[in-house]
Amino acid sequence: MQQGILMVSFGSSHKETREKNIDGIFSHVREKYPKAKCYQAFSSDMIRKILKTRDFIEIPDIEGALIEMKKDGITHAYIQPTHIIDGIENNKMKEIAGKFSGEFQVLKIGSPLLDTKEDFDETVKGIWEELTPIVRDDILILMGHGTTHEANEAYSRLEACFRSHGKNKVYIATVEGTPTIEDVMDKLTCRKGERIVLAPFMFVAGEHAVNDMAGEEDSFSSKLSAAGYITDCILKGIGEYEPIRDRYIKHLDEILTKAE
Repeated sequence: MQQGILMVSFGSSHKETREKNIDGIFSHVREKYPKAKCYQAFSSDMIRKILKTRDFIEIPDIEGALIEMKKDGITHAYIQPTHIIDGIENNKMKEIAGKFSGEFQVLKIGSPLLDTKEDFDETVKGIWEELTPIVRDDILILMGHGTTHEANEAYSRLEACFRSHGKNKVYIATVEGTPTIEDVMDKLTCRKGERIVLAPFMFVAGEHAVNDMAGEEDSFSSKLSAAGYITDCILKGIGEYEPIRDRYIKHLDEILTKAE
């Protein structure tokens, strides 16, 4: 038996956040599972192309990584995404992986970050543990990606989970789904001039965090500033948060254990 672990991410062209988040969890997985051969894949063709032409870094797509695993003699393949919800990207990954179901003795796929009630509860605790020293008693708005997929409901569910844990000043706004930043602004009860902390609810703090959250024009921060609020932006992906990494590792542990 030869075990192989494939970590799947959308990818990022931003070197610092890629190294801290994507490479960070990959290194953690390699250390935790020394007997398994570990692989990486980026699902974004655009990011893979940028990295190849600009930085001479070649990261395979999901199909390419699985082909490489097969060539290397992997018999038991375990795929763990760094996706947050079971949306479009996660379903594309599962579809591609499904084509390889007959190529390995075992092929298992771990869950994205938000799957079970425990995932939601532990994510809330982990984010709050990480950000409390910065947010203090001010309002926190987490920026999620958002999607047209039905899995978008996870963002509203997460906000409700914060409420159930007594965190009444935490809101979720998305870039490409609902609720929007305008939806959140309509719900704010704080006075103008008060401080609002913005942080990405994304695995990496990449393009969306830099531009859509913290940018000077047409961003979450600029819209809140124009409305009279004081904003502080945290450019840190949740892949850097130890409790969040632990959730992904737990999902990986689950598929490794089930296969035994």
